[in-house]
Amino acid sequence: MSDQQPGYGYGPQGPPQQQPYGAQGWQSAPPGGYGYPSAGPYPTPGYAPQPPSAPSHSTAMWAHLSALLTVTAGSAICCGIGAFLGWIGPMSMRNDSRNKNDPYLRHHTTEALNFGLTQAIMAVIGTVLYFGTMIVYGLVADETQRASAGLAIPMLTVVAMMGAYGLTGIICAIIATVKAKGGEWWTYPRLIAWPMLKP
Repeated sequence: MSDQQPGYGYGPQGPPQQQPYGAQGWQSAPPGGYGYPSAGPYPTPGYAPQPPSAPSHSTAMWAHLSALLTVTAGSAICCGIGAFLGWIGPMSMRNDSRNKNDPYLRHHTTEALNFGLTQAIMAVIGTVLYFGTMIVYGLVADETQRASAGLAIPMLTVVAMMGAYGLTGIICAIIATVKAKGGEWWTYPRLIAWPMLKP
């Protein structure tokens, strides 16, 4: 190219002009050319914008986790009382006015509430079976049967059934917590969370 002919799409080029203090550093298109497109709303190549965080996923996770922690930790610390109270956390989240219009959050808080209520009902049934077995055995058994290990078998059967049910409930609550955090719609098995309430 000679000094007489300008480059393709541009007019004669001179030294860059200095802009006044405080003016933006955007350069206008060269005379006679189209210039570069502005950045606009698009991100810089190679740096994709992060999706906005979904607060409902976190709240849904905490609904399941509050029921799980109340049932497990509350039962371990307070002689089984936590099994009766696993519905309190999910109920408070479900009845919060900010959460009533979010169908995803409503679904998960209702599922966690059904789980907590079912665990409370099963804890009552387990307690009645445990003490009922002792009372019935005490009334029916004669002196030699009371002295033997005959009471241990029905008592251990009740404890084993309730323990297996509780362990299954804990596993399902962990799965529900992970699914809620991941944004998935998940429903407990009907044996673990009776569908007493609808979202």
